[in-house]
Amino acid sequence: MMLMAIDGNSLVNRAYYGVRMLNAPDGTPTNAIYGFLAILRPLLEEYRPDALAVAFDRREPTFRHRACGFYKAQRKPMPEDLAVQMPVLKELLDAMGVARLELAGYEADDILGTLSARSEAAGDRCLLVTGDRDALQLVDGQVGVVHVVTRGGKSDHVLVTPEVFQEEYGFGPKYLVDLKALMGDSSDNIPGVPGVGEKTALDLVRRYGSLDGVYEALQDPQSEMKESLRKKLREGAESARTSYWLATIFREVPLEKCETCASAAAEDLRWSLQRTPELLAMMKRLGFRKLIEQWKLDQVEMPIAGTASALQAASPEVEKAAYAQVRSVEDAEALEELLGRLKGADWTAVSLPDGDLATLELCPVPGDGTVYRLAQMLLEPEAFDAALGTIFSKAVKKSAHGVKDLMNRTVAAGLSRDGFVFDTALAGYLLRATDSDYSIPALSMRWQTGEDPNEAAQIAALTPVLTETLEKEGMTALFQEIEMPLCRVLSEMEEKGFLVDRAALSAYGEGLTAGISALEEEIYALAGHPFNILSPKQLGTVLFEELMLPAGKKTKTGWSTNADVLERLRDKHAIVQKVLDYRTLTKLKSTYADGLLRVIGPDGRIHTSFQMTVTATGRLSSTEPNLQNIPVRRELGAQIRTMFAAPEGSVLVDADYSQIELRLLAHISGDAAMQQAFLSGEDFHAVTASQVFNVPLDEVTHAMRASAKAVNFGIVYGISAFSLAQDIGVRPAEAKAYMEAYLNRFTGVKSYMHNVVEQARAEGCVRTLWNRRRDLPELKSANFNTRAFGERVALNMPIQGTAADIIKLAMVRVRDRLVTEGLRGRLVLQVHDELIVECPEEEAERTAEILREEMEQVMTLSVPLTVEAKYGRTWAEAH
Repeated sequence: MMLMAIDGNSLVNRAYYGVRMLNAPDGTPTNAIYGFLAILRPLLEEYRPDALAVAFDRREPTFRHRACGFYKAQRKPMPEDLAVQMPVLKELLDAMGVARLELAGYEADDILGTLSARSEAAGDRCLLVTGDRDALQLVDGQVGVVHVVTRGGKSDHVLVTPEVFQEEYGFGPKYLVDLKALMGDSSDNIPGVPGVGEKTALDLVRRYGSLDGVYEALQDPQSEMKESLRKKLREGAESARTSYWLATIFREVPLEKCETCASAAAEDLRWSLQRTPELLAMMKRLGFRKLIEQWKLDQVEMPIAGTASALQAASPEVEKAAYAQVRSVEDAEALEELLGRLKGADWTAVSLPDGDLATLELCPVPGDGTVYRLAQMLLEPEAFDAALGTIFSKAVKKSAHGVKDLMNRTVAAGLSRDGFVFDTALAGYLLRATDSDYSIPALSMRWQTGEDPNEAAQIAALTPVLTETLEKEGMTALFQEIEMPLCRVLSEMEEKGFLVDRAALSAYGEGLTAGISALEEEIYALAGHPFNILSPKQLGTVLFEELMLPAGKKTKTGWSTNADVLERLRDKHAIVQKVLDYRTLTKLKSTYADGLLRVIGPDGRIHTSFQMTVTATGRLSSTEPNLQNIPVRRELGAQIRTMFAAPEGSVLVDADYSQIELRLLAHISGDAAMQQAFLSGEDFHAVTASQVFNVPLDEVTHAMRASAKAVNFGIVYGISAFSLAQDIGVRPAEAKAYMEAYLNRFTGVKSYMHNVVEQARAEGCVRTLWNRRRDLPELKSANFNTRAFGERVALNMPIQGTAADIIKLAMVRVRDRLVTEGLRGRLVLQVHDELIVECPEEEAERTAEILREEMEQVMTLSVPLTVEAKYGRTWAEAH
């Protein structure tokens, strides 16, 4: 028999610090639990143990603590967001049928040591799983240690056998205790011999065999020890003996006294994964959908176990839920009955099981839960088409998953976009904006609505739950007035597309090719030979080994040649600037010149896709292609905007919010000085510079204004003094002085920065003025960098998120106003705080006026929202 014994505290700590913050649907932190299971699963599959046990430390002092008060005295308390996961993990292990062993007065290591000793005595094999190296002292012919390491959210492990240990250390595993007695262990506060480090300790054990051997040699005047080392060993003898005792794992723990396990006898630790409803329910509650799939917890299969256990146990059947009844509509009478039900329903869940309109599944609510399947192949073409016209009309209110994309399908089929009242994907996104999966199965698990294989049934179950939760969270207005109406707006924009001058874009690409070729020759001449300029390895060799440029930094894969490194070398050699220019041109060529040409549609337009559930701030993103990152700063990049044009007889009207995030900071913070600066109508950055540097407005220099502008925008994003210094080219101390002067002048902003973080820490989230929510579990992390990230998000999210809400609502109102006034202009693009409308030339002035009015009046703040609107034949002219 083989027993796998796990050091629970060691693995859970590795998981906690190695996996990013995760939360269950109810908000419980789960990263340590998920990480623990993610480490455990592949180990079970690889080693297939017959028996399994997890050992945990207890809070009570152990016999070591009682004997030596300094033992582990430096250890900090367990982080709060880890402590709350421990009882949940133990409950989950119980549900999995895994033996849990813990006993007051002993450490998990001692329990592992005792289990391994008992296995040896019984002639069984034992694998000890831990992230610490202390247990390596237990390795022998029948006991192996699986040493687990986590890096960057991923775990790896190595099986340590006596041979592996001997090769690494140069002596046998049991002498690890002797090594620790000499060198100590700072993590456990084991002192060792003062002044003896790891290198010296290793040499001593390899040379003299053991601690006793070392002290025997100390008495031998013929030994080769230096006198300084002899002195340290003589003075540290008592400390060495104490350290030896502290480092030795105790292997006679009375396991029968463990209250957490009915029996610690080897036969009673036999284990196989029982796929029970209780385990499935708990995994769902924790939101571990991926682990449910990997472990097939919702299926009936043989358990994960060794051969003997597998033959002895069979998995009990998981109780099946009562799934929705599916009724196929196959004749005119049944179709008429269905349409009557749909018109009389409060709303109907709609899904396309095959991804197109040839088959629909509909579940009217209220109703008996029946799902009606409507298939083109089962009905007369005229009857089916007429039914689609009714279903996708205002007469039938619909809830669906991914409404915008469904609207695109209906319009492509000549149907309307009318009647959609709910989107389960959007609702799930609003309620949990930092999740990565808003699929129907993920939402069904998260909100525990059951997992019916029929999507329409799942949508029908999810809709009332999500509706109620939106109301509870105060997000109903955000959902109904912004997100749902925006589906139609974005669908219309995607349908219309943005006209592109193909010939001009092609010529632009040819120009880039010529520029790239010229730069290539110049770079080769400066290097003295041809090489792959885009290869970091080859470029690093040229810059740092052949041209001997300074500031080279080698990584595991070679010299670093990233943008930061090259920027610092810009003035050191002419080749550097040319390499930077080469990278710019090749990026423009591949991403924009070639990339945009590939996606121009038959109508001469690019039809980007707007993503509504991607960013945690609420901002839209654009894909296939991304039209929101068209470069504007460099002349060559800005030329791309000249390729986007209006058709003959039309123009593009471009309206852009002025400093919207700073205006929102003034409003949200309530800072009177900042508000007055905006209300004055003067140049805001100049006014800020005047106040921060304490000079009259007419004496503000360009450098002062630039510094004030950097601080203004930096404050919004929680910038550090170091980063600000890099941005404006001053010393960190000078940048810090700027920031302090700024906050001393704008005291309301200073108070806001403190208060919003504290409130987020207390409530676990931040919100926008429209009540858009972002959870911030990062604020409770024990990791400093993670906490700092959470604090920056807490500062910025209410501002950037509100800006996203405002531009979205403006899109809805601009679209409705254009339609209401009978104008032909239509939105074609949104880029952050900028809206672009394509309209006939004769409508340009009126369209610009509508954009200004709707965008400026979309929300009343303590400072004005100002918009600049221009128009021209191309995007570049209008911007």
